[in-house]
Amino acid sequence: MRTRAAVLIGFLVTWVLALGQTCPTVCVIIPEEDRCVVPRPVPDPACETAIIRAFLSYGFHVVDQQQVKFLRMTDPEIIERARNGDPTATRMLHERFAADILVLGEAYAEGTQVPGRLSLQAARSMAEVRVIEATTERILAADREHAGGIDIGSCELAGKRALERAGAELAPRLARVIVQRFSYGCPINIPAIAPPKIGVTPFEAEVHCPSDFLRVLDNAVESEISQRGCRTVQPLASDFVITGTVTDYKEVFTPAIQIPGLEWIWRGVAVWVTVDVQVFDLATAELKAYEVTATVTGVEIFGFRFGASPRDTARAVAKQMASRIGWRCRS
Repeated sequence: MRTRAAVLIGFLVTWVLALGQTCPTVCVIIPEEDRCVVPRPVPDPACETAIIRAFLSYGFHVVDQQQVKFLRMTDPEIIERARNGDPTATRMLHERFAADILVLGEAYAEGTQVPGRLSLQAARSMAEVRVIEATTERILAADREHAGGIDIGSCELAGKRALERAGAELAPRLARVIVQRFSYGCPINIPAIAPPKIGVTPFEAEVHCPSDFLRVLDNAVESEISQRGCRTVQPLASDFVITGTVTDYKEVFTPAIQIPGLEWIWRGVAVWVTVDVQVFDLATAELKAYEVTATVTGVEIFGFRFGASPRDTARAVAKQMASRIGWRCRS
Protein backbone atom coordinates (compact mmCIF):
# COMPACT_ATOMS: atom_id res chain seq x y z
CA MET A 1 0.00 0.00 0.00
CA ARG A 2 2.81 2.39 0.88
CA THR A 3 4.51 1.66 -2.45
CA ARG A 4 1.31 2.41 -4.35
CA ALA A 5 0.79 5.60 -2.39
CA ALA A 6 4.36 6.72 -3.12
CA VAL A 7 3.90 6.07 -6.84
CA LEU A 8 0.59 7.95 -6.82
CA ILE A 9 2.11 10.92 -5.00
CA GLY A 10 5.02 10.99 -7.46
CA PHE A 11 2.60 10.96 -10.38
CA LEU A 12 0.56 13.80 -8.87
CA VAL A 13 3.67 15.90 -8.26
CA THR A 14 4.79 15.40 -11.85
CA TRP A 15 1.30 16.28 -13.10
CA VAL A 16 1.20 19.44 -11.02
CA LEU A 17 4.62 20.51 -12.29
CA ALA A 18 3.50 19.90 -15.85
CA LEU A 19 0.41 22.07 -15.33
CA GLY A 20 2.44 24.84 -13.79
CA GLN A 21 5.13 24.95 -16.45
CA THR A 22 4.68 25.94 -20.09
CA CYS A 23 7.00 26.46 -23.01
CA PRO A 24 9.50 29.21 -22.26
CA THR A 25 9.58 32.57 -23.97
CA VAL A 26 12.89 32.94 -25.79
CA CYS A 27 14.60 36.17 -26.80
CA VAL A 28 17.25 35.81 -29.52
CA ILE A 29 19.72 38.67 -29.96
CA ILE A 30 22.70 38.02 -32.23
CA PRO A 31 24.21 41.16 -33.83
CA GLU A 32 26.05 40.55 -37.09
CA GLU A 33 28.90 42.15 -39.01
CA ASP A 34 29.52 41.93 -42.75
CA ARG A 35 33.26 41.86 -43.51
CA CYS A 36 33.08 41.13 -47.24
CA VAL A 37 34.31 44.61 -48.26
CA VAL A 38 34.29 47.03 -45.33
CA PRO A 39 33.27 45.78 -41.85
CA ARG A 40 29.75 47.03 -41.14
CA PRO A 41 26.85 45.98 -38.91
CA VAL A 42 23.98 44.11 -40.56
CA PRO A 43 20.52 45.61 -39.90
CA ASP A 44 18.65 42.33 -40.46
CA PRO A 45 20.78 39.52 -38.98
CA ALA A 46 20.40 36.31 -40.97
CA CYS A 47 21.74 34.01 -38.22
CA GLU A 48 19.32 35.48 -35.69
CA THR A 49 16.43 35.14 -38.14
CA ALA A 50 17.28 31.51 -38.88
CA ILE A 51 17.30 30.60 -35.18
CA ILE A 52 14.01 32.42 -34.56
CA ARG A 53 12.39 30.70 -37.53
CA ALA A 54 13.54 27.30 -36.30
CA PHE A 55 12.41 27.98 -32.70
CA LEU A 56 8.95 29.00 -33.90
CA SER A 57 8.68 25.80 -35.96
CA TYR A 58 9.65 23.77 -32.88
CA GLY A 59 6.89 25.39 -30.80
CA PHE A 60 8.73 27.91 -28.62
CA HIS A 61 7.35 31.34 -27.78
CA VAL A 62 9.81 33.82 -29.32
CA VAL A 63 10.07 37.57 -28.75
CA ASP A 64 9.17 39.59 -31.85
CA GLN A 65 12.34 40.28 -33.83
CA GLN A 66 11.16 43.83 -34.59
CA GLN A 67 11.25 44.62 -30.86
CA VAL A 68 14.80 43.33 -30.70
CA LYS A 69 15.71 45.34 -33.79
CA PHE A 70 14.36 48.51 -32.18
CA LEU A 71 16.42 47.87 -29.05
CA ARG A 72 19.50 47.17 -31.16
CA MET A 73 19.09 50.54 -32.86
CA THR A 74 18.20 52.61 -29.79
CA ASP A 75 20.23 51.05 -26.97
CA PRO A 76 22.91 48.65 -28.27
CA GLU A 77 24.90 49.07 -25.04
CA ILE A 78 22.42 46.92 -23.09
CA ILE A 79 22.87 44.09 -25.56
CA GLU A 80 26.65 44.37 -25.44
CA ARG A 81 26.68 44.40 -21.63
CA ALA A 82 24.35 41.40 -21.39
CA ARG A 83 26.45 39.51 -23.91
CA ASN A 84 29.52 40.20 -21.79
CA GLY A 85 27.84 38.82 -18.66
CA ASP A 86 26.53 41.96 -16.94
CA PRO A 87 23.76 40.69 -14.60
CA THR A 88 22.02 44.08 -14.51
CA ALA A 89 21.71 44.14 -18.31
CA THR A 90 20.49 40.54 -18.28
CA ARG A 91 17.73 41.43 -15.80
CA MET A 92 16.77 44.45 -17.92
CA LEU A 93 16.32 42.26 -20.99
CA HIS A 94 14.36 39.75 -18.93
CA GLU A 95 11.99 42.45 -17.65
CA ARG A 96 11.67 44.26 -20.96
CA PHE A 97 10.74 41.21 -23.03
CA ALA A 98 9.34 38.90 -20.29
CA ALA A 99 11.80 36.33 -21.58
CA ASP A 100 12.62 33.13 -19.70
CA ILE A 101 15.59 32.31 -21.95
CA LEU A 102 18.07 34.70 -23.58
CA VAL A 103 20.06 33.53 -26.58
CA LEU A 104 22.86 36.07 -26.87
CA GLY A 105 25.87 36.14 -29.13
CA GLU A 106 27.55 37.64 -32.16
CA ALA A 107 28.24 36.60 -35.73
CA TYR A 108 30.16 37.75 -38.76
CA ALA A 109 30.78 36.75 -42.37
CA GLU A 110 33.73 37.40 -44.65
CA GLY A 111 34.58 36.53 -48.23
CA THR A 112 36.74 33.57 -49.24
CA GLN A 113 38.46 32.69 -52.50
CA VAL A 114 36.88 30.34 -55.05
CA PRO A 115 39.72 29.07 -57.29
CA GLY A 116 38.92 29.35 -61.00
CA ARG A 117 35.38 30.65 -60.45
CA LEU A 118 35.29 34.39 -61.04
CA SER A 119 31.50 34.59 -61.07
CA LEU A 120 31.00 32.39 -58.02
CA GLN A 121 31.36 34.22 -54.70
CA ALA A 122 31.92 32.36 -51.45
CA ALA A 123 31.82 33.48 -47.82
CA ARG A 124 32.58 32.00 -44.44
CA SER A 125 30.68 32.83 -41.28
CA MET A 126 31.21 32.33 -37.57
CA ALA A 127 28.54 32.58 -34.87
CA GLU A 128 29.05 32.33 -31.12
CA VAL A 129 26.06 32.13 -28.78
CA ARG A 130 25.19 31.51 -25.15
CA VAL A 131 21.88 30.30 -23.74
CA ILE A 132 21.08 32.07 -20.45
CA GLU A 133 18.26 31.39 -18.02
CA ALA A 134 17.10 34.95 -17.39
CA THR A 135 15.75 34.53 -13.85
CA THR A 136 18.86 32.84 -12.48
CA GLU A 137 21.41 34.30 -14.94
CA ARG A 138 22.77 30.77 -15.27
CA ILE A 139 24.46 29.83 -18.55
CA LEU A 140 22.77 26.72 -19.88
CA ALA A 141 24.94 26.34 -23.00
CA ALA A 142 27.69 27.99 -25.01
CA ASP A 143 28.10 27.04 -28.65
CA ARG A 144 29.89 28.08 -31.81
CA GLU A 145 29.32 27.33 -35.48
CA HIS A 146 31.36 27.92 -38.64
CA ALA A 147 29.52 27.74 -41.94
CA GLY A 148 29.94 28.65 -45.58
CA GLY A 149 27.76 30.06 -48.32
CA ILE A 150 27.96 30.78 -52.03
CA ASP A 151 26.22 33.11 -54.44
CA ILE A 152 26.49 34.09 -58.08
CA GLY A 153 28.33 37.41 -58.15
CA SER A 154 27.63 38.83 -54.67
CA CYS A 155 29.87 38.35 -51.64
CA GLU A 156 27.28 40.03 -49.41
CA LEU A 157 24.59 37.52 -50.38
CA ALA A 158 27.07 34.67 -49.98
CA GLY A 159 27.73 35.98 -46.47
CA LYS A 160 23.99 36.10 -45.76
CA ARG A 161 23.67 32.48 -46.82
CA ALA A 162 26.63 31.49 -44.64
CA LEU A 163 25.16 33.26 -41.61
CA GLU A 164 21.74 31.74 -42.22
CA ARG A 165 23.31 28.29 -42.45
CA ALA A 166 25.16 28.85 -39.17
CA GLY A 167 21.89 29.77 -37.45
CA ALA A 168 20.12 26.73 -38.89
CA GLU A 169 22.90 24.47 -37.59
CA LEU A 170 22.87 26.03 -34.12
CA ALA A 171 19.09 26.10 -33.64
CA PRO A 172 18.40 22.39 -32.95
CA ARG A 173 21.38 22.10 -30.59
CA LEU A 174 20.29 25.13 -28.58
CA ALA A 175 16.67 23.97 -28.58
CA ARG A 176 17.58 20.62 -27.06
CA VAL A 177 19.35 22.39 -24.20
CA ILE A 178 16.29 24.57 -23.54
CA VAL A 179 13.96 21.57 -23.65
CA GLN A 180 16.07 19.80 -21.02
CA ARG A 181 15.54 22.76 -18.69
CA PHE A 182 11.77 22.87 -19.38
CA SER A 183 11.14 19.17 -19.56
CA TYR A 184 7.49 19.31 -18.43
CA GLY A 185 4.53 20.85 -20.16
CA CYS A 186 6.41 21.94 -23.29
CA PRO A 187 5.65 19.68 -26.30
CA ILE A 188 8.57 20.72 -28.49
CA ASN A 189 9.15 18.87 -31.74
CA ILE A 190 12.77 19.06 -32.90
CA PRO A 191 13.19 17.25 -36.23
CA ALA A 192 15.93 14.72 -36.81
CA ILE A 193 18.98 15.74 -38.80
CA ALA A 194 18.28 15.31 -42.51
CA PRO A 195 20.77 13.76 -44.96
CA PRO A 196 22.99 16.31 -46.71
CA LYS A 197 21.93 17.94 -49.96
CA ILE A 198 24.33 18.03 -52.92
CA GLY A 199 24.42 20.52 -55.78
CA VAL A 200 26.46 20.58 -58.99
CA THR A 201 27.71 23.73 -60.71
CA PRO A 202 28.85 23.79 -64.38
CA PHE A 203 32.26 22.29 -65.08
CA GLU A 204 34.94 24.19 -66.98
CA ALA A 205 37.68 23.06 -69.34
CA GLU A 206 41.34 24.05 -69.59
CA VAL A 207 41.77 21.96 -72.72
CA HIS A 208 39.76 21.46 -75.87
CA CYS A 209 36.93 18.96 -75.47
CA PRO A 210 33.57 18.41 -77.18
CA SER A 211 30.94 20.94 -76.11
CA ASP A 212 28.43 18.10 -75.77
CA PHE A 213 30.66 16.50 -73.14
CA LEU A 214 30.63 19.60 -70.90
CA ARG A 215 26.94 20.14 -71.53
CA VAL A 216 25.90 16.70 -70.25
CA LEU A 217 28.57 16.28 -67.54
CA ASP A 218 26.62 18.25 -64.91
CA ASN A 219 23.46 16.19 -65.44
CA ALA A 220 25.45 12.95 -65.48
CA VAL A 221 27.03 13.74 -62.10
CA GLU A 222 23.62 14.62 -60.60
CA SER A 223 22.15 11.39 -61.95
CA GLU A 224 24.93 9.21 -60.58
CA ILE A 225 24.91 10.66 -57.06
CA SER A 226 21.10 10.47 -57.01
CA GLN A 227 21.26 6.76 -57.83
CA ARG A 228 23.51 6.34 -54.80
CA GLY A 229 20.84 7.75 -52.49
CA CYS A 230 22.03 11.35 -52.30
CA ARG A 231 19.66 14.32 -52.35
CA THR A 232 20.44 16.61 -55.29
CA VAL A 233 19.25 20.22 -55.24
CA GLN A 234 20.14 23.58 -56.74
CA PRO A 235 23.70 24.56 -55.72
CA LEU A 236 22.63 27.60 -53.70
CA ALA A 237 20.38 25.40 -51.53
CA SER A 238 22.87 22.57 -51.03
CA ASP A 239 25.17 21.42 -48.24
CA PHE A 240 27.92 20.30 -50.62
CA VAL A 241 28.69 21.83 -54.02
CA ILE A 242 30.54 19.80 -56.64
CA THR A 243 32.38 21.48 -59.50
CA GLY A 244 35.63 21.00 -61.38
CA THR A 245 37.85 21.57 -64.38
CA VAL A 246 38.66 19.26 -67.28
CA THR A 247 42.46 19.24 -67.43
CA ASP A 248 43.00 16.53 -70.07
CA TYR A 249 40.90 15.16 -72.92
CA LYS A 250 42.45 12.88 -75.53
CA GLU A 251 41.00 10.78 -78.33
CA VAL A 252 43.10 8.01 -79.92
CA PHE A 253 41.95 6.29 -83.11
CA THR A 254 43.06 2.84 -84.24
CA PRO A 255 42.06 2.16 -87.89
CA ALA A 256 40.89 -1.35 -88.71
CA ILE A 257 41.67 -0.77 -92.38
CA GLN A 258 45.31 0.12 -92.86
CA ILE A 259 44.85 1.79 -96.23
CA PRO A 260 45.69 5.50 -96.57
CA GLY A 261 42.51 7.56 -96.99
CA LEU A 262 40.21 4.75 -95.85
CA GLU A 263 41.05 4.73 -92.13
CA TRP A 264 37.82 6.57 -91.34
CA ILE A 265 35.61 3.72 -92.58
CA TRP A 266 36.14 1.56 -89.50
CA ARG A 267 38.33 2.48 -86.55
CA GLY A 268 38.52 1.96 -82.82
CA VAL A 269 38.24 4.92 -80.46
CA ALA A 270 39.70 5.39 -76.98
CA VAL A 271 38.96 8.50 -74.93
CA TRP A 272 40.95 9.54 -71.84
CA VAL A 273 39.56 12.27 -69.59
CA THR A 274 41.01 13.80 -66.43
CA VAL A 275 38.97 16.15 -64.23
CA ASP A 276 40.15 18.10 -61.19
CA VAL A 277 37.12 17.91 -58.86
CA GLN A 278 36.38 20.46 -56.14
CA VAL A 279 33.87 19.80 -53.36
CA PHE A 280 32.76 22.79 -51.25
CA ASP A 281 31.52 21.86 -47.78
CA LEU A 282 29.13 24.71 -47.02
CA ALA A 283 28.76 23.64 -43.39
CA THR A 284 32.43 24.35 -42.71
CA ALA A 285 33.42 26.45 -45.77
CA GLU A 286 36.17 23.93 -46.47
CA LEU A 287 37.30 22.96 -49.96
CA LYS A 288 38.40 19.43 -50.83
CA ALA A 289 39.94 18.57 -54.18
CA TYR A 290 40.81 15.34 -55.92
CA GLU A 291 41.43 14.05 -59.44
CA VAL A 292 39.43 11.49 -61.40
CA THR A 293 40.42 9.81 -64.64
CA ALA A 294 38.13 7.80 -66.89
CA THR A 295 38.76 5.78 -70.04
CA VAL A 296 36.04 4.94 -72.55
CA THR A 297 36.40 2.81 -75.69
CA GLY A 298 34.23 2.36 -78.76
CA VAL A 299 34.26 2.23 -82.54
CA GLU A 300 33.54 4.59 -85.42
CA ILE A 301 31.90 3.20 -88.55
CA PHE A 302 31.52 5.62 -91.47
CA GLY A 303 31.82 8.50 -89.03
CA PHE A 304 29.15 7.20 -86.63
CA ARG A 305 30.49 6.53 -83.16
CA PHE A 306 29.34 3.68 -80.95
CA GLY A 307 30.38 3.40 -77.30
CA ALA A 308 32.64 6.42 -76.91
CA SER A 309 30.28 9.34 -77.42
CA PRO A 310 30.55 12.51 -75.30
CA ARG A 311 27.55 11.29 -73.31
CA ASP A 312 29.20 7.91 -72.63
CA THR A 313 32.39 9.68 -71.57
CA ALA A 314 30.48 12.04 -69.27
CA ARG A 315 28.77 9.09 -67.61
CA ALA A 316 32.09 7.34 -67.03
CA VAL A 317 33.54 10.46 -65.39
CA ALA A 318 30.38 10.91 -63.31
CA LYS A 319 30.63 7.32 -62.02
CA GLN A 320 34.17 8.00 -60.84
CA MET A 321 33.07 11.18 -59.04
CA ALA A 322 30.04 9.55 -57.42
CA SER A 323 32.15 6.67 -56.11
CA ARG A 324 34.38 9.20 -54.32
CA ILE A 325 31.57 11.16 -52.66
CA GLY A 326 29.08 8.38 -51.95
CA TRP A 327 29.91 8.34 -48.22
CA ARG A 328 28.50 11.88 -47.88
CA CYS A 329 25.03 10.56 -48.61
CA ARG A 330 24.85 8.50 -45.45
CA SER A 331 22.71 10.13 -42.76
